[in-house]
Amino acid sequence: MNRRFYCDERTEVMTAAGKVRGCFLNDLYYFRGIPYAEAERYEAPKAVEHWDGVLEAVTYGPVAPTVQKPAVRGRNALSQQPLFGYRFWPEDEKCQYINVWTKKPEPGRKRPVMVWVHGGGYGTGSSVEQMSYDGANLCRDGDLVVVSFNHRLNILGYLDLSEFGDKYWNSANLGMMDIVEALKWVQKNIEKFGGDPKNVTLFGQSGGGHKIRTLLQMPAADGLYNKVIFQSGLMNSAGGEEASRKANRALAAAIVKNLGLTKDTIEDIKKFTFDELRAAYLKSADELTSGGQRLGMGLAPVRNEYYVGNPYEVGFREHAGTIPTIAGSVLCETVLYAPTFTPYNSASEEKRLEMLDEIFGDNRDEMIELFKKTYPGRDIMDLYNLDISTRKGTIGFADNKSKFEAPVWNYLITYQLNYFGGTPAYHGLCLPLVFGNTEYVDALNEPDAVCLSQKMHQAWINFATKGDPNGGDVPCWEAYKPGKGGTMLFDRQCEMRYDYDRELITKYEEKSRFSDLFSRTLKKD
Repeated sequence: MNRRFYCDERTEVMTAAGKVRGCFLNDLYYFRGIPYAEAERYEAPKAVEHWDGVLEAVTYGPVAPTVQKPAVRGRNALSQQPLFGYRFWPEDEKCQYINVWTKKPEPGRKRPVMVWVHGGGYGTGSSVEQMSYDGANLCRDGDLVVVSFNHRLNILGYLDLSEFGDKYWNSANLGMMDIVEALKWVQKNIEKFGGDPKNVTLFGQSGGGHKIRTLLQMPAADGLYNKVIFQSGLMNSAGGEEASRKANRALAAAIVKNLGLTKDTIEDIKKFTFDELRAAYLKSADELTSGGQRLGMGLAPVRNEYYVGNPYEVGFREHAGTIPTIAGSVLCETVLYAPTFTPYNSASEEKRLEMLDEIFGDNRDEMIELFKKTYPGRDIMDLYNLDISTRKGTIGFADNKSKFEAPVWNYLITYQLNYFGGTPAYHGLCLPLVFGNTEYVDALNEPDAVCLSQKMHQAWINFATKGDPNGGDVPCWEAYKPGKGGTMLFDRQCEMRYDYDRELITKYEEKSRFSDLFSRTLKKD
């Protein structure tokens, strides 16, 4: 391979705030760690001030601090390294940094733009947390400009302090305000990097999908994007937004109390270190949960005049109906959340039946029969690990979104890896497949996974380019229609299915001994 690298005046771009210098590597330019906003603690973000000289944009900027750190052993982020390819980065409250990949920073070139919104709920994650997030292959294969960014999280980005003064009326949405500021930066600057500000696609997985759904319901974000993609990001928390709001305010009140503050002294919250805030959060969360309070997604956006609310609860805004959409999930979202995992090739028939007894009791045989009807030829271990909540949320979203003019395409990944004696499609499997980065994830370096990645990678590129995922090697993917809910099953053999699993979802909820997505794993913990 003819390798090339340079970082000099040839890799400089003039942004609205000043000149930045990135790098050229082989056939692409990358710019890492460009500041897109600045903000004081618990204050709204503002565009960065103009700087003199050239800002070096050669390495990723700091990521948002997190309150929960990854454990080293057990079924957690680090022990799952072969399935994800994690990496961790220095943290700092000043975390508003953006990254850009482009074939050539040519003003006027107007390449489609894909903006990645990272996962981790509203509390963890970053734009560099997984090696799969590298945008080079999307940029290269699709002739796209790819963007990712960091923003405030958890107690810095989503803590509802509104009861402590008008200044904090929107503190529970500061993370979302950061995201809006990042999208404004794209509108102001992306043309200088060869991108088209009028053809911007947002795509996000898990918490990234939640954030995109929130953006659809925020007038401040209108006009900053044109298409959206949800990857395993349309699950609702138990109790809905009202329960989340109450939990958020309870946490805020407890944190303020544990810091020794009152409404009169709330401004002093800026004097504490993040580690002190973190300790107050952990103590407060423990006190509340010990007292019977369900926190759920307590630190999450709060409905107000800035954010009109979850479309499941308040309906879609008219603007949301104009946005072409892809929405999907994977077959066994929560399999890696379980404290233990039974490899498929080590479970006897007797063991399989015992495991399903745990969920369905006397209804076991009925559910097995229905599962085999819904998914012919699949291992009944998939029924044990089956996701219902995210799939149901995604279908519900597609049902409602398909009533509007802009099309929506639905998918489900059902691919089973050979890793660890057979691992079903898990939460996050979509990431290396979509980015075209299977080489970064050890367990996905198998020929069928690479082949599937080529199809999904191309579909996402097609959608970003022309608003339709079809074309090239992508199997014929029909848009979701009211009364004919078409789903593309992404697997070794891809196929379209229509309203095929609604009965299974309904019966599962009726017959299962567990009330929601996580209750079975929480009970085992």
